[in-house]
Amino acid sequence: AQIILYNTKIIWQIAHSWSPSTKYILLTERQFSVQSTISFSYQELHKMRAAIRTGLLGTTIAFNKDQPHPLPDTAELKPNELLIKVKSAAINPVDYKLPRFMGGTVVGIDVSGIVERVCPDNDLCVGDSVFGRVEIKSSGSLAEYAISSVNKVAKKPEWLSFDEAAAIGTVYLTGAQAFKLGNVKEGSSVLVIGASGGCGLAGIQLAIAMKAKVVGICSGKNFEFVKGESGINQVENADLELVDYTDEKAMSEFKEKNVGKFDCIYDTATGSGHGENYVSSMVKLLKDETGEYVQINGGVSTLLRYLTGTMKPQQKFFFTSEKDNQTDLAEIARLLKSTGVKPYLESKSFDEKSVAEGFEQLKGRRTKGKIVFNMD
Repeated sequence: AQIILYNTKIIWQIAHSWSPSTKYILLTERQFSVQSTISFSYQELHKMRAAIRTGLLGTTIAFNKDQPHPLPDTAELKPNELLIKVKSAAINPVDYKLPRFMGGTVVGIDVSGIVERVCPDNDLCVGDSVFGRVEIKSSGSLAEYAISSVNKVAKKPEWLSFDEAAAIGTVYLTGAQAFKLGNVKEGSSVLVIGASGGCGLAGIQLAIAMKAKVVGICSGKNFEFVKGESGINQVENADLELVDYTDEKAMSEFKEKNVGKFDCIYDTATGSGHGENYVSSMVKLLKDETGEYVQINGGVSTLLRYLTGTMKPQQKFFFTSEKDNQTDLAEIARLLKSTGVKPYLESKSFDEKSVAEGFEQLKGRRTKGKIVFNMD
């Protein structure tokens, strides 16, 4: 690499062999009467676009055109890490809820992209297209480059676009893990509360792919979205019923007729931040002894019971596990392919205006499907 200073103009000539593994580059030019020497780090030169947490507590999201590259100057990947050139990244409510000390500077968890660098001795290679989740704190997905681990990503199937693959990370992993806890299998009866939300819709799609009998609870105005726009109507022999929670009579009749019916209740709405609480009124719909109520949000009391191991019988609360995501992601892709259903998206360009709009929509709960930012 070479920097030539001549008549106050700077000409950059970057050699193809120059890589992030270079800690510092000492550049000299001796062909002129005045010798100039410049030393700088790879991070200083290689800036990138990123959405970052700012402010005193790091809860304000801003767009930065000059964010440093995620690799340190030493540019050494830790064991099992890989560097991803991000193609697409999706957002979740947790992205704006986490302060900087918990979520790191760069925002985002869900990612798809191309492997730029990878540690040795694993199944992934430079140039592979991957999807999954990034390393929270050390790197965020809403940036042009991100760091992940080999166990948090899987190879992207060709039939999924980068935007579609980026939408799978959190919500589909959460659904898949919830159904493991709920012992869902072919023929199981499954109730999904919050069916039109990100996690709820992913749960509906996965349960249908698993050939379960599914009931979803959402607003009546979203029935067409859940059944039609999401692609469920096109799935052969899909067994899906929807109940309108805004219709008090319909909800009352549903509860009365379905006591003790469900093998698994997947609650994505309780404790999500807007005062919803379905647990006490819905737990009676579980099958005696064998049914499982699985919730992914909750208040302080739920969290305390979870941490102290005192959850009530047949009730489970969990955080999405980061262990062996690669296997779960591959299984999710297989299930979706079996039905032909894909994540429902709202794709946006990656710029300051779009990032602000995207998070405003997410906070206002005015989204249908996943908001995905395309880096290109």
